[in-house]
Amino acid sequence: MSAVHGPSFFLDGGALAARARALAATYRAASPHPHAVVDGVFGDEVARALAAAFPAPSDARWKLVDYPQQRRYGHLQRHGFVDVPPVLRHALNELNGQAFLDFLEALTGVEGLIGDPHFKGAGLHLTPPGGFLEVHADFDRDGRRALQRVLTAILFLTPDWDEAWGGHLELWSPDARRCEVRLAPKLDRLVVMAHGDTHWHGHPTPLACPDGRFRASLAAYFYVVSPRPEVDAHGALWRPR
Repeated sequence: MSAVHGPSFFLDGGALAARARALAATYRAASPHPHAVVDGVFGDEVARALAAAFPAPSDARWKLVDYPQQRRYGHLQRHGFVDVPPVLRHALNELNGQAFLDFLEALTGVEGLIGDPHFKGAGLHLTPPGGFLEVHADFDRDGRRALQRVLTAILFLTPDWDEAWGGHLELWSPDARRCEVRLAPKLDRLVVMAHGDTHWHGHPTPLACPDGRFRASLAAYFYVVSPRPEVDAHGALWRPR
Protein backbone atom coordinates (compact mmCIF):
# COMPACT_ATOMS: atom_id res chain seq x y z
CA MET A 1 0.00 0.00 0.00
CA SER A 2 1.13 3.53 -0.66
CA ALA A 3 -0.12 6.72 0.93
CA VAL A 4 -1.21 9.73 -1.07
CA HIS A 5 -0.25 12.99 0.56
CA GLY A 6 -3.10 15.46 0.22
CA PRO A 7 -4.53 18.52 1.95
CA SER A 8 -4.58 18.70 5.72
CA PHE A 9 -7.54 20.99 6.48
CA PHE A 10 -10.20 19.68 8.83
CA LEU A 11 -13.60 20.94 9.89
CA ASP A 12 -13.62 22.57 13.33
CA GLY A 13 -15.92 20.43 15.45
CA GLY A 14 -16.30 23.02 18.19
CA ALA A 15 -17.20 25.82 15.79
CA LEU A 16 -19.65 23.57 13.96
CA ALA A 17 -21.30 22.53 17.22
CA ALA A 18 -21.83 26.18 18.12
CA ARG A 19 -23.40 26.87 14.71
CA ALA A 20 -25.65 23.83 15.12
CA ARG A 21 -26.92 24.96 18.51
CA ALA A 22 -27.63 28.45 17.17
CA LEU A 23 -29.56 27.13 14.16
CA ALA A 24 -31.35 24.10 15.60
CA ALA A 25 -34.64 25.85 16.39
CA THR A 26 -34.63 27.62 13.02
CA TYR A 27 -34.02 24.32 11.23
CA ARG A 28 -36.96 22.59 12.88
CA ALA A 29 -39.35 25.51 12.27
CA ALA A 30 -38.30 26.19 8.69
CA SER A 31 -40.87 26.13 5.90
CA PRO A 32 -41.80 24.41 3.62
CA HIS A 33 -39.83 21.63 5.33
CA PRO A 34 -36.99 21.56 7.86
CA HIS A 35 -33.79 23.02 6.46
CA ALA A 36 -30.90 25.29 7.35
CA VAL A 37 -28.50 27.50 5.41
CA VAL A 38 -24.97 27.71 6.81
CA ASP A 39 -22.50 30.04 5.10
CA GLY A 40 -18.74 29.86 5.53
CA VAL A 41 -18.44 26.22 6.61
CA PHE A 42 -14.99 25.63 5.12
CA GLY A 43 -13.81 29.24 5.04
CA ASP A 44 -12.98 31.35 2.00
CA GLU A 45 -9.45 30.05 1.42
CA VAL A 46 -10.39 26.37 1.44
CA ALA A 47 -13.65 26.95 -0.44
CA ARG A 48 -11.83 28.77 -3.25
CA ALA A 49 -9.27 25.97 -3.43
CA LEU A 50 -12.12 23.47 -3.78
CA ALA A 51 -13.77 25.57 -6.47
CA ALA A 52 -10.50 25.96 -8.37
CA ALA A 53 -9.97 22.19 -8.35
CA PHE A 54 -13.52 21.40 -9.49
CA PRO A 55 -13.41 19.70 -12.92
CA ALA A 56 -14.77 21.88 -15.72
CA PRO A 57 -17.55 20.79 -18.11
CA SER A 58 -14.88 19.98 -20.70
CA ASP A 59 -13.57 17.15 -18.51
CA ALA A 60 -14.36 13.93 -20.37
CA ARG A 61 -15.17 12.07 -17.16
CA TRP A 62 -18.48 13.86 -16.64
CA LYS A 63 -21.52 11.83 -17.54
CA LEU A 64 -24.10 13.94 -19.33
CA VAL A 65 -27.64 13.45 -18.02
CA ASP A 66 -30.22 14.67 -20.50
CA TYR A 67 -33.80 13.66 -19.70
CA PRO A 68 -37.11 15.57 -19.81
CA GLN A 69 -36.77 16.23 -16.07
CA GLN A 70 -33.17 17.40 -16.10
CA ARG A 71 -30.27 18.51 -18.19
CA ARG A 72 -26.99 18.59 -16.36
CA TYR A 73 -23.66 16.87 -16.01
CA GLY A 74 -23.95 14.06 -13.51
CA HIS A 75 -21.51 12.30 -11.24
CA LEU A 76 -17.77 12.32 -11.74
CA GLN A 77 -15.87 9.18 -10.70
CA ARG A 78 -18.44 8.18 -8.11
CA HIS A 79 -16.75 4.82 -7.56
CA GLY A 80 -13.75 5.78 -5.45
CA PHE A 81 -13.41 9.21 -7.12
CA VAL A 82 -10.33 8.02 -8.98
CA ASP A 83 -8.34 10.97 -10.38
CA VAL A 84 -10.54 13.52 -8.62
CA PRO A 85 -8.23 16.22 -7.19
CA PRO A 86 -7.12 15.30 -3.64
CA VAL A 87 -8.51 18.50 -2.14
CA LEU A 88 -12.02 17.53 -3.29
CA ARG A 89 -11.66 13.93 -2.13
CA HIS A 90 -10.56 15.22 1.26
CA ALA A 91 -13.59 17.51 1.46
CA LEU A 92 -15.90 14.58 0.70
CA ASN A 93 -14.25 12.60 3.48
CA GLU A 94 -14.80 15.50 5.87
CA LEU A 95 -18.52 15.48 5.02
CA ASN A 96 -18.61 11.88 6.27
CA GLY A 97 -16.40 12.56 9.28
CA GLN A 98 -17.20 12.75 12.98
CA ALA A 99 -17.20 16.54 13.26
CA PHE A 100 -19.75 16.91 10.47
CA LEU A 101 -21.95 14.05 11.65
CA ASP A 102 -21.98 15.52 15.18
CA PHE A 103 -22.92 18.89 13.66
CA LEU A 104 -25.82 17.36 11.72
CA GLU A 105 -27.15 15.50 14.75
CA ALA A 106 -27.03 18.64 16.90
CA LEU A 107 -28.65 20.72 14.16
CA THR A 108 -31.48 18.34 13.28
CA GLY A 109 -32.02 16.31 16.43
CA VAL A 110 -31.67 13.09 14.43
CA GLU A 111 -29.44 10.62 16.25
CA GLY A 112 -27.52 7.66 14.91
CA LEU A 113 -26.74 9.21 11.54
CA ILE A 114 -24.85 7.06 9.06
CA GLY A 115 -22.89 8.60 6.21
CA ASP A 116 -22.41 7.07 2.79
CA PRO A 117 -18.78 6.53 1.74
CA HIS A 118 -20.04 5.34 -1.66
CA PHE A 119 -21.88 8.63 -2.26
CA LYS A 120 -24.77 6.90 -4.02
CA GLY A 121 -26.44 9.60 -6.10
CA ALA A 122 -24.20 12.19 -4.44
CA GLY A 123 -20.60 13.39 -4.75
CA LEU A 124 -19.62 16.00 -7.35
CA HIS A 125 -22.48 17.66 -9.27
CA LEU A 126 -22.10 20.13 -12.12
CA THR A 127 -24.73 22.00 -14.11
CA PRO A 128 -23.63 23.82 -17.31
CA PRO A 129 -25.26 26.83 -18.98
CA GLY A 130 -28.82 25.92 -19.93
CA GLY A 131 -28.91 23.09 -17.41
CA PHE A 132 -31.75 22.55 -14.96
CA LEU A 133 -33.24 20.01 -12.55
CA GLU A 134 -37.00 19.73 -12.28
CA VAL A 135 -38.71 19.89 -8.91
CA HIS A 136 -38.67 16.47 -7.26
CA ALA A 137 -38.46 14.52 -4.01
CA ASP A 138 -35.44 12.27 -3.57
CA PHE A 139 -35.10 8.51 -3.37
CA ASP A 140 -35.73 7.29 0.14
CA ARG A 141 -33.52 4.29 0.92
CA ASP A 142 -30.13 2.70 0.50
CA GLY A 143 -31.38 -0.73 -0.41
CA ARG A 144 -28.00 -2.43 -0.26
CA ARG A 145 -27.52 -1.46 3.38
CA ALA A 146 -31.24 -1.42 4.32
CA LEU A 147 -30.95 2.17 5.54
CA GLN A 148 -33.56 4.93 5.54
CA ARG A 149 -32.52 8.28 4.10
CA VAL A 150 -33.17 11.22 6.43
CA LEU A 151 -30.93 14.15 5.42
CA THR A 152 -29.36 15.83 2.40
CA ALA A 153 -26.37 18.19 2.59
CA ILE A 154 -25.32 20.32 -0.38
CA LEU A 155 -22.16 22.46 -0.36
CA PHE A 156 -22.06 24.99 -3.20
CA LEU A 157 -18.70 25.74 -4.81
CA THR A 158 -19.57 28.47 -7.32
CA PRO A 159 -17.36 31.53 -6.71
CA ASP A 160 -18.49 35.05 -7.62
CA TRP A 161 -21.93 33.86 -8.68
CA ASP A 162 -24.26 36.45 -10.19
CA GLU A 163 -27.80 35.84 -8.92
CA ALA A 164 -29.12 36.96 -12.31
CA TRP A 165 -27.72 33.70 -13.70
CA GLY A 166 -30.23 31.68 -11.67
CA GLY A 167 -29.31 28.27 -10.36
CA HIS A 168 -31.16 28.88 -7.10
CA LEU A 169 -32.12 25.82 -5.11
CA GLU A 170 -35.90 26.06 -4.83
CA LEU A 171 -37.90 24.53 -1.99
CA TRP A 172 -41.56 23.98 -2.86
CA SER A 173 -44.74 23.60 -0.86
CA PRO A 174 -45.88 20.11 0.21
CA ASP A 175 -48.53 20.10 -2.53
CA ALA A 176 -45.80 20.91 -5.11
CA ARG A 177 -47.73 23.94 -6.39
CA ARG A 178 -45.52 26.87 -5.44
CA CYS A 179 -41.92 27.76 -4.66
CA GLU A 180 -41.54 29.05 -1.10
CA VAL A 181 -37.76 29.45 -0.73
CA ARG A 182 -35.00 30.28 -3.25
CA LEU A 183 -31.37 29.83 -2.22
CA ALA A 184 -28.55 31.14 -4.40
CA PRO A 185 -25.64 28.72 -4.98
CA LYS A 186 -23.04 30.97 -3.34
CA LEU A 187 -19.52 29.80 -2.64
CA ASP A 188 -19.18 27.89 0.66
CA ARG A 189 -22.91 27.86 1.29
CA LEU A 190 -24.14 24.66 2.93
CA VAL A 191 -27.80 23.67 2.75
CA VAL A 192 -29.04 20.90 5.02
CA MET A 193 -32.51 19.53 4.27
CA ALA A 194 -34.68 16.90 5.88
CA HIS A 195 -35.70 14.11 3.53
CA GLY A 196 -39.39 13.44 2.86
CA ASP A 197 -41.69 12.33 0.07
CA THR A 198 -43.32 15.80 0.00
CA HIS A 199 -40.06 17.72 0.39
CA TRP A 200 -40.06 19.04 -3.16
CA HIS A 201 -36.96 20.85 -4.43
CA GLY A 202 -34.90 21.49 -7.55
CA HIS A 203 -33.60 24.27 -9.81
CA PRO A 204 -36.13 24.14 -12.65
CA THR A 205 -35.19 27.33 -14.50
CA PRO A 206 -32.36 26.78 -17.03
CA LEU A 207 -29.08 28.39 -15.98
CA ALA A 208 -28.36 31.71 -17.66
CA CYS A 209 -24.66 31.84 -16.81
CA PRO A 210 -22.16 32.59 -19.60
CA ASP A 211 -19.99 29.97 -21.26
CA GLY A 212 -17.11 29.04 -19.03
CA ARG A 213 -19.17 29.30 -15.85
CA PHE A 214 -21.17 26.53 -14.20
CA ARG A 215 -23.01 25.58 -11.04
CA ALA A 216 -20.87 23.28 -8.90
CA SER A 217 -21.61 21.47 -5.66
CA LEU A 218 -20.72 18.60 -3.39
CA ALA A 219 -23.66 16.53 -2.14
CA ALA A 220 -23.80 14.02 0.69
CA TYR A 221 -26.76 11.97 1.91
CA PHE A 222 -27.28 10.61 5.40
CA TYR A 223 -29.23 7.65 6.72
CA VAL A 224 -30.46 5.86 9.83
CA VAL A 225 -31.27 2.23 10.45
CA SER A 226 -34.65 1.70 8.83
CA PRO A 227 -37.47 1.37 11.37
CA ARG A 228 -39.53 -0.43 8.72
CA PRO A 229 -37.17 -2.49 6.55
CA GLU A 230 -40.12 -4.16 4.84
CA VAL A 231 -41.23 -0.89 3.17
CA ASP A 232 -40.51 -0.79 -0.56
CA ALA A 233 -37.94 1.77 -1.62
CA HIS A 234 -38.61 4.31 -4.35
CA GLY A 235 -36.52 6.42 -6.69
CA ALA A 236 -36.87 10.12 -7.34
CA LEU A 237 -40.45 11.44 -7.37
CA TRP A 238 -41.02 14.14 -9.98
CA ARG A 239 -43.45 16.99 -9.45
CA PRO A 240 -46.73 16.24 -11.28
CA ARG A 241 -47.54 18.48 -14.20
